[in-house]
Amino acid sequence: MAQPLRFDGEVVLVTGAGRGLGESYARLLARLGAHVVVNDLGVDTDGKGRSAAPAQAVVDAIVAAGGSASSDHSDVASPDEAQALVARIIADHGRIDAVINNAGNFPAPGDILDTPFSAFESTWYSHLGGTLHLCQAVLPHMRAANHGRIVNTNSTQSLYGGTTSPAYAAAKGAVQGLTLSIAGAQRGTGVTANCLSPGAFTRMVDRTERPPEFTASLKRNLAPDLVAPLAAWLCHRDCRENGAVLQGMAGWFSRTLTGDLPGFWDFDPTIESVARGLSALGDDSTIEGAADSSAHAARVVALADRLRAAA
Repeated sequence: MAQPLRFDGEVVLVTGAGRGLGESYARLLARLGAHVVVNDLGVDTDGKGRSAAPAQAVVDAIVAAGGSASSDHSDVASPDEAQALVARIIADHGRIDAVINNAGNFPAPGDILDTPFSAFESTWYSHLGGTLHLCQAVLPHMRAANHGRIVNTNSTQSLYGGTTSPAYAAAKGAVQGLTLSIAGAQRGTGVTANCLSPGAFTRMVDRTERPPEFTASLKRNLAPDLVAPLAAWLCHRDCRENGAVLQGMAGWFSRTLTGDLPGFWDFDPTIESVARGLSALGDDSTIEGAADSSAHAARVVALADRLRAAA
């Protein structure tokens, strides 16, 4: 690129930015010229306790390095606090260019049979609630400006499952569905929404029991700073990604696609014919995606009409 990608004059809100991934995002965005609103409750991984210290420490470090930042301690999982936070940003700065929804709790790992519904409710409230309420708060301002970047955090657990953290995996799956819904609704405007699936050794990752050698390998390879450039790119006004699910971990970056393999057609299906058809399908064909669920259904029924007419 001819010119460095910077954020001079722009305002970016990063939630859960007092430590870990959020801190890396905030520090990089500030180095690139953004004013960063560092939001963090200062709670533990279970979502308990509250302290202004982590967010303020990040702001102090950014300012000491010559950047611009301010701290905030709102609970964005509360719709009222999320709305008030965005209102303050608009009042103070007159704009909000991007938001990274990074905050969230992580319940104690365990088997699904030992995971109470309260753990699901708490995790949904934190991850899905925080993401939803902040998106609802920023979208009117972004739509009015015909510019905005929303970066929501999903997870490899929402992509591939979490055997010892079903509540977290379910919450992140909900965030992914929400993000793609927002992206579809904003298509063709100056507002985009994308999912970032980060891999970093954070407090949440450290809670899971695993062989010591694997933990050591994770610590060596999963530095949060390796993910931050992807988060920053998704916040940049030059980025045209919308409705993407992108992974970044250990210096590896990739796009995760959801779509359909060619499949097979049977207009008079039986249990036996479905079993035979599925067993004969390969998984190495071209994947065909869709802009949204309506477009997916429209494509399938249009093809069904053509095949029926040809028959």
